[in-house]
Amino acid sequence: MTTSEFALPLLPVPEDIPGVLSIDAPKAPLVPLVFDSPHSGLDLPADFHPAVDVDAVRVSADTHVDDLFAAAPDYGAPLLRALFPRSFLDVNRSLSDMDVSMVDGDWPYPTRSSNTAKRGMGLIWCKAWDDTAMYDRPLTIAQARDRILTYWLPYHSALRRLLDAAYGQFRTVYHINCHSMTNIGHTMSSDGMGASRPDICIGDLYGRSAGTEFTDLLCEILRDEGFVVEMNKPFRGAELTEAYANPAIGRHSVQFEINRRMYMDETTRQKTADFPAFKAAMTRLSEKLAAYAKDKAS
Repeated sequence: MTTSEFALPLLPVPEDIPGVLSIDAPKAPLVPLVFDSPHSGLDLPADFHPAVDVDAVRVSADTHVDDLFAAAPDYGAPLLRALFPRSFLDVNRSLSDMDVSMVDGDWPYPTRSSNTAKRGMGLIWCKAWDDTAMYDRPLTIAQARDRILTYWLPYHSALRRLLDAAYGQFRTVYHINCHSMTNIGHTMSSDGMGASRPDICIGDLYGRSAGTEFTDLLCEILRDEGFVVEMNKPFRGAELTEAYANPAIGRHSVQFEINRRMYMDETTRQKTADFPAFKAAMTRLSEKLAAYAKDKAS
C-alpha cells in the first residue's frame, strides 16, 4: 500500500458532511479570510469505542470556540468546523504523526518522530487526558485507515478548497485556525505541568506561516481590547497552520489559541458570565480582519 490513497480528493465547492464537518458560508461578499475550528467537535462517531466515558473524551475539545467566531460569515469570511472529537482523530496533526503502537500489525504508511504522538496526542490519541488510556485494545489497521479517509481527508480538502477559492479570486488569503488552551500547562502539553499562559497566543511557526504585517495587526487589535498576547508561546502552530501557508505568495495562516478561563468554566465546560463580552471582542476582531483582508485584495 502507498500513501496515494490519502491524497486530497478533487472535490467541488465543499459542503456539510453529517458527523464530519459543517461550513457557515459568507453572508456578505466574500473576502480573502477563512476561519476554521478543527477541535470544537463533540459528536462521538458510531465506530468510536473508547475505554473511558464521554466526559473524558470531550475534556480536550475546544468547546464553544466555533461559537466565539460565529459572526465571521457576516463579514464575508467562511467558518469551517469539525464535528467529531479531536482525540478520535486530530486533523491538526500530520498523517505521519501516527502512534504505531496503537495499531495491531505493521502500520504500512510513513511516520516520523513526533513529540505530540509521544505525549499521547498524535493523529489518533492514545490517551484521553493525563495518563488515562483511551483504549483497552489496539485498533486494527483498517479502523485507523478508515478514520483518515472518512474524517481527516474531507476536513483538509474542505479547508484547502476554501483557502484556494479565496486565493484564486484575490491572489491573497488570511487563515485563522481557531483553538483554545487550558489556563495552565498540564502533563500532556509541550510547556509542562503548571506553566502559566497568556490570554491569547498567536502561532505563526516563527514567521514561516504568516507575514509580520498581519501578525502585528492581530496583536495590536487584541492588545487594544485589553488582552495579554504572546507570539508562539506556548503554541507555535501545527499541521493546519503549516500545510497550506506560504506568506511569500500571499497565503497567511496563524494558530489562534484562546485561554479557556476567558469564557468558560474548565471543570463544568459551561460558558461563564464573561462569554458574551469575549465573544463581542472576537466579533470586532473578525470585522477588522475582514476589512484588512478586503483592503489588501483591492
